[in-house]
Amino acid sequence: MLFWAAHNFRQREAASERIEKFSAVSGSGITVALVVSQYLEQSASSGTLARFESITKAFRKILERDFITVKKPAEYAQALNISTAYLNECVKNTTGHSVSYHIQERIILEAKRLLYHSNQSVKEIAAELGYDDYPYFSRLFSKVTGHTALSFRKKNRD
Repeated sequence: MLFWAAHNFRQREAASERIEKFSAVSGSGITVALVVSQYLEQSASSGTLARFESITKAFRKILERDFITVKKPAEYAQALNISTAYLNECVKNTTGHSVSYHIQERIILEAKRLLYHSNQSVKEIAAELGYDDYPYFSRLFSKVTGHTALSFRKKNRD
């Protein structure tokens, strides 16, 4: 957020300087200068937003394909050839949530699907989703959903 505040401040400052320079050359063209400046400012910020959306879309595509084997944000960033911090910035600005949040949500969505539609034990589901440490998976499920995996299954099957 601090980055965006500084970025927006610099853009406004640059736009103000462009208006002043244009006004000095053309005293009556202040309105034209303002319109041109606003257009330049919007196109620069929309270009950044489009880049963020593009990276977020690519992240989601990889997440959907690899969520069972890839659990760390750094691994997704590496697949996209960007830094983890930049991936997180892009995803956060586009969706409002961190990369870790999206990874956990996708894993839990699949766990819920398996709990509802299969008769596998929670331990088997944890292993299928790439968690060798069953207690860790159980804690993650409880943290994200507010319920244990077994209580989720019982509640939704009855």
